[in-house]
Amino acid sequence: MGLFVSVPDLSEFQKRKLLHEFTTFFDINKDGVLEWKDFDMARQRICHLSGWKEGSEKFIKTQELFIEIWRRLQDEGDKNLDGRISAEEWLSMWQKFHRENVAEQKNKVDTENKIPDWLQRYVEYKFNLYDRTGDGVIDTEEFEYVLSDFGVSSKDARTCYLLFSNNHEKKVDLDYFKTLSAEYYRSDDPSALGNFITGKLDFEQGKSQATNKN
Repeated sequence: MGLFVSVPDLSEFQKRKLLHEFTTFFDINKDGVLEWKDFDMARQRICHLSGWKEGSEKFIKTQELFIEIWRRLQDEGDKNLDGRISAEEWLSMWQKFHRENVAEQKNKVDTENKIPDWLQRYVEYKFNLYDRTGDGVIDTEEFEYVLSDFGVSSKDARTCYLLFSNNHEKKVDLDYFKTLSAEYYRSDDPSALGNFITGKLDFEQGKSQATNKN
């Protein structure tokens, strides 16, 4: 899997991936910080994209889920308790989580697919978002359609899907998507297939920017 388990500090490659996730999928209004209104905007976008009208069961469940995820994330990431999570706080939260995993692995604890509790719920939500038909599998068209709403080109989305699905040979169900997600958030291996689940092919771009921020 190529997880970065022996060194307590996040690598620059890991930081670039985590910052990409922060700026692309979390900081919806692009103001450099994460707060509840970002989550609420994301919720509104998803409900509109899915055709879930206000008051419908899926609309209400999505709202409840986003409130839960935000509260859990705020508990872990908002260090100065100002109701917002900056990019620095975001990376600091992941650094703390990474060091805890390194310590646990030294004690022979298996943490290979471990991710924070709040993220478990987010990954499941994200899988269901991609799985437009609700058949339990993400296909190319679904992956491409959803990522287009986040500015990812059809070409990049299709290429990334081919990579992590092993040219359509691997069924992208929830279990496999969870494994890919753990790789994305934790792996230091540029060849790990989970690196491609956001539709981005190259994390070397923006290298100096990510480095300068940290």
